[in-house]
Amino acid sequence: MLVFFAIFFMGLQLGATACAVSCMPIMTPILLGSAKNKKDGMDILIQYFSGKILAYVVISSIAFFGANIVKKYLKDDLLLTKFGAGIIIIVGLYLLYNAIFYNRTCGSKCTTSSKIGFFGIGFFSSFSFCLPIASLITTSALSSSFLVSLIYGVIFGLGVTVVPFLVFYFLIFKITSTITMELSKFKKEIEIFASLLLILAGFLIYFEVIRL
Repeated sequence: MLVFFAIFFMGLQLGATACAVSCMPIMTPILLGSAKNKKDGMDILIQYFSGKILAYVVISSIAFFGANIVKKYLKDDLLLTKFGAGIIIIVGLYLLYNAIFYNRTCGSKCTTSSKIGFFGIGFFSSFSFCLPIASLITTSALSSSFLVSLIYGVIFGLGVTVVPFLVFYFLIFKITSTITMELSKFKKEIEIFASLLLILAGFLIYFEVIRL
């Protein structure tokens, strides 16, 4: 259960920081400019963020099947688990270090083309590698079943999309974008908590207290 919380908060860290927030000024006119009314706006949001969640499900699925290919050539499953747990711990420590001392976030590219549809924009804009996504890839690769890896992708995607969705939702109802500034006040706390949770999960996986 702890692993699910860790993955959710890693997604929340990604969605509540510059990776997603920096795209909001660009994506707002694209996503909401086409909305004739509140219902249209909600439909656009659902399409866009559904695309993002599906992208993370695809990433977790690829990680799972890729790991299975490696497992065929590696007889010691425990060694692979401990190696993966070590990667999770390292990623968590690096994120914690950056959150405390540098406050850096991974970069992302925003697209301004709506030719592929709002669902497509959400889907393809999610394929940018950074450390939170690396944690999703690692945990999905170590998961015990394909279903679990799918759940990891969905939970991570929900974490990524919850903050941007709420911001856009409130914008639909004409609440000013100052809510973004309010949310950003808690960015560092979210980053630190997510990093600590990921480190704890990594240690528990390493010592086989929890199994993926």
